[in-house]
Amino acid sequence: MNKMFAVATVLASLAAATSANAQSADAGAGAKIIAPLEISNVTDLYFGTIAPSTTVADQVVVLADGSRKCGPALTCLTADHTAAAFAVTGEADAFYTISLPKEINIVNEKGTEMQVTEFNGSKTGGQLLSGEDSFTVGGTLYVGVRQEAGKYTGSFTVAVEYQ
Repeated sequence: MNKMFAVATVLASLAAATSANAQSADAGAGAKIIAPLEISNVTDLYFGTIAPSTTVADQVVVLADGSRKCGPALTCLTADHTAAAFAVTGEADAFYTISLPKEINIVNEKGTEMQVTEFNGSKTGGQLLSGEDSFTVGGTLYVGVRQEAGKYTGSFTVAVEYQ
């Protein structure tokens, strides 16, 4: 019985000695919050007024620089085309990337569609010098043979993300 009492006393003494040697340290915690990255549309992408061919489908391209290329089977009647323009704001001097859609459809009042693809941007990303930047976006419109007349509209999403 004395041996068990002695072992228990030794174990209790070791446990007390171990906890007496315990050490601790404090660490700081923190975070830096930066300005949220925001994008706004300044100008819409517009392909202009177009007369379709009665025999051949063709395309109209508006480039990010605002220029337009009208396919030979089409007649582009006015110079009222525009590339889409976007403004970006956020943390000064931060870098960001731009994501463009692959394709969309635009639709007239009767539900007839035309496809817009090959979106192209004036840049793939940028730096927010003084917390601001901007860029433009163009695309390619596919016009069918005897494409139905009407005003075609639709929308597309452009995303920006901090690098």
